[in-house]
Amino acid sequence: MGITGEYKVKRQKNGNIHDYIYYHCTRKNKAIKCSEPFIRQESLDEQVSFLLQKFSLSEDWAKQLLAMLEKDKSDNAQSSAAFVQETRNTIETIKTKLQRLLDSYLEQDIERETYLEKKAKFMGEKKSLEEKIIHFEQKRTGWLEPMKDWIKEAENLPKIARENNLFAKKVIAKKVFGSNLRLAARKVVLVELKNGDNSPQTPWAALGAAREKIGKILDCRILVAPRGIEPRLPG
Repeated sequence: MGITGEYKVKRQKNGNIHDYIYYHCTRKNKAIKCSEPFIRQESLDEQVSFLLQKFSLSEDWAKQLLAMLEKDKSDNAQSSAAFVQETRNTIETIKTKLQRLLDSYLEQDIERETYLEKKAKFMGEKKSLEEKIIHFEQKRTGWLEPMKDWIKEAENLPKIARENNLFAKKVIAKKVFGSNLRLAARKVVLVELKNGDNSPQTPWAALGAAREKIGKILDCRILVAPRGIEPRLPG
């Protein structure tokens, strides 16, 4: 079930014309009509704005999470330096072997067929190691910028909720709630936030759950999950 808007015009006897936008629930099966009453745009806006603020990130939390990201970035750089350097050393060794192979061929110590066969083997090993470094670096740091953007977006939610930019609210509401908003008795109802494939909860759902723990447990325990907020690198 989704939510759809309709534009209505009301003409009064005195000649005044009023424009309204109403929202109502819709179903995927068009043959099934939704029995829920319409809701005015102003009321929908107010309720969605209220819900959005429940998933906002406080300035203090945002600062702490950004600090955690920088620490993770530094720690990961140190732990991966040895692996990257070792791989680069292996690449240099292969380059040396390639040069020696070329010298042997130019001096006619080996046949052309042997030269091409060994060259292809060394070049394949070299390319594989270079791609391994690139893939490792992307896995190690590729999640940092998206995470920073998400933190800033979550911190900015109260501002979006307070303003009258309905398009901005629609965009962020789609990110936060997905298709999990329902209308019931002119009330906007949020069903459980989760990924469609039954995978772990979305970051927004995790943030909403964390906010519910405020005052119940220490903030430091709320912010740091057992496995942390970043994806784990492959072994």
